[in-house]
Amino acid sequence: MNATRERPEIRFLTSGDVSAHERAAAERAVQTALKGTEGFTSVQVTLSVVADPSLPRPALAQAVAEIDGRRVRAQAAAPRIDEAIDMLRERLAIRTSSLRAG
Repeated sequence: MNATRERPEIRFLTSGDVSAHERAAAERAVQTALKGTEGFTSVQVTLSVVADPSLPRPALAQAVAEIDGRRVRAQAAAPRIDEAIDMLRERLAIRTSSLRAG
């Protein structure tokens, strides 16, 4: 991949009470997780918060990235969306680093 080529735009799907600040935090988290990864052509992030206080982990963050023709998926559920985003960043970084190593 040419080093001057732009990274693909991260596409978002959101449902529930997800703020612009949380969406921006998820974008930064995914960019951090994919730093140093070459060959990714698309990224789809889903953020969802279910308004049900009886659920132990109503917040979900998920990312699917296409890297060199392979799909890499990571997701995390947590009590709060910011916690789910942090866990997503860690999980996506692990998956992409193992893909690069393998």
